[in-house]
Amino acid sequence: MKQKLFDVAREHFIRWSLKNQKNAGLPDERLWGLSFNEHNRLAVNGVDSLDLLSTYGSPLLVVNRRKLLEDAASIQEAVKRCGRGSKVVYSYKTNCIPGILKEIHEVGIGAEVISPYELWLAEKLQVPGAEIVYNGVNKTEESLVRAIELEALSINVDDLEEIERIAAVAGRLNKKARLGIRLGFLAKAQFGLEIESGEAMEACRRISRYSDCLELNTIHFCVASNVKESGMHKHFALKSLDFIHALKRETGATIRYLDLGGGMGVPTSKNMDGMEYGLYRLFGCLPKPPDSAAFENIESFAQNINKAVEDSCSRLNIETPALIFEPGRFVTSRCEYLLITVLALKEKSRGTTFAITDAGRLSLTFPCDFESHSVLPVIKDQQKEKEPYHVMGRICTSADWMMKNLLLPKLKAGDALAVMDAGAYFSSYSTNFAFPRPAIVMVKEDSDVEVIRQAESFEHLVALDGME
Repeated sequence: MKQKLFDVAREHFIRWSLKNQKNAGLPDERLWGLSFNEHNRLAVNGVDSLDLLSTYGSPLLVVNRRKLLEDAASIQEAVKRCGRGSKVVYSYKTNCIPGILKEIHEVGIGAEVISPYELWLAEKLQVPGAEIVYNGVNKTEESLVRAIELEALSINVDDLEEIERIAAVAGRLNKKARLGIRLGFLAKAQFGLEIESGEAMEACRRISRYSDCLELNTIHFCVASNVKESGMHKHFALKSLDFIHALKRETGATIRYLDLGGGMGVPTSKNMDGMEYGLYRLFGCLPKPPDSAAFENIESFAQNINKAVEDSCSRLNIETPALIFEPGRFVTSRCEYLLITVLALKEKSRGTTFAITDAGRLSLTFPCDFESHSVLPVIKDQQKEKEPYHVMGRICTSADWMMKNLLLPKLKAGDALAVMDAGAYFSSYSTNFAFPRPAIVMVKEDSDVEVIRQAESFEHLVALDGME
């Protein structure tokens, strides 16, 4: 009886999902700065995606440099208009490919790093210390030395114990370290220092005791992921300003920067909410695609927050801090897509058709586990009838799925698909589970193609294992 009820519920929700997909239709490729050429093939800056696959192999990550620079410039300009020296620092964890980071830094965006490796990479890419924010937990002593010697804009403290460690390093170097306090607004998260318990204020007091080698200049929070409008950031910015006001009353300290963290979303993908994720994992029904009309443009996003900050500071009679934005997804999500190839089709007796491809969540598409991503056929098919597919990877486990019950034009072996918004976390989460990771290429405005990461070889996979 229970199984029968489950099957009825599953069929109901799958029909609902397929209806939503059918009504939405295939998305407009121009949302990602792409086009279909005269041969009805998906193209980026005049370069045919099938030609890219033929040259560089499948799967393949493709970066559209024009779209990357367009999105980077739009948030850079929006934040500059906030005034007071407000800054954009790119979240390295979102996409840590040096060839992409170079382009971002060349338009004046700094670096937000969370690990010794990311700090090392920012230094290798010649990012000035004044444009580096060092977040994260368990910062190593060696990395603290480098951050202090680089005169990093802010080393954001995540727990009380860090303060003494940073003070000891700064004292030995005879340099003053600039610090921030990460406020812990989300009880379910392990990050930050709570206001209510007095932990955050105690951290500020401890920093003030080391005024010879520590300077508190930033209050930081990070509470969101892929949000479509500014309301959440604005809410927590005002709570942070209340804390800054209390801090000034107690210690007289003036905070130079309010760091709003990341989480600025894009109109072309979305995080599944709890209900959507539960239905997807339980029944395999994809959620409704994102509504791009509900997306607040980045100029409005930044200005709404800035005005709320200015008004609140005026009311509280405190100095208005400059703002720091730490975007990741907004800058790189839409500029990169993943090309994959259908290897085989398997129809099961229960009516499910599996499309076996060369990419799945255990190798390249882990964000598809909890995010909504569009998939475009590389060759535009004008047929109206579409079929649902379980799009799978090639690793021998049923856990290596990419999308379930995805409505697509009828597929055949050898067809190519493009998974959109691969510029946020696809390469960061990628693994070489049983197969080497693919190449990443950047297509420039003049149709020039540059390999910014070579495909891994078998030899590369064992290079550290002592094999001759």
